[in-house]
Amino acid sequence: MLDDDPLFEDGDDGKWYMEMHDAIDIPPHDIRSYYSIISFDHTDITTFTIALSEKLTSLLIKLNVSDLIVISDLKLSFVGNSDNKYPPFQKATQKFNEITKDLEYDEAFKISLIDLPTFIEIIFWIERCDARAPEFIYFCDADEKIAFYLCKSGSIHIIEYANKILSDDLIESLEMHLINGYCEEKFSSSSKIEGRISSRSV
Repeated sequence: MLDDDPLFEDGDDGKWYMEMHDAIDIPPHDIRSYYSIISFDHTDITTFTIALSEKLTSLLIKLNVSDLIVISDLKLSFVGNSDNKYPPFQKATQKFNEITKDLEYDEAFKISLIDLPTFIEIIFWIERCDARAPEFIYFCDADEKIAFYLCKSGSIHIIEYANKILSDDLIESLEMHLINGYCEEKFSSSSKIEGRISSRSV
């Protein structure tokens, strides 16, 4: 993400700022993009990431996407609050640590569709439970046609580049639907998310 805010130019703040925005010297390109949010009816959170992975794999196959880059919007550790003891979050971060051998990992991943279910589970629980994680963790088509990220409610936020390739018929064929407006919590009757913690001390 390009951000050339001049407020953090000097001292320790400047060093931190330049590391976090590590692509700051790359000139932006004027590319047409299309943004949409899609979701599907599934209220059992214990099986949600399995269903989500199946639908996303089917969608990406239909769009001829085979490889993805997983990267956060800022150069920050994917896991911001490793002290969170909520069991699904701990399970996800253990899988993350098995892959990276480092809970402070802040680089990108290149994955195939075979790896997608594992990364969907990890990233969903990070986004849902860890308010100190990067706000946006993108799954980007290696051929730069499409990118998406998951929000804490499990909706899929999609960005299409240059050409619109995601049709209403394709979305409906996967038993998914467009969301107009805000994403809503569908796993509980409360807007409060179980297991979500913002502080590093639990």
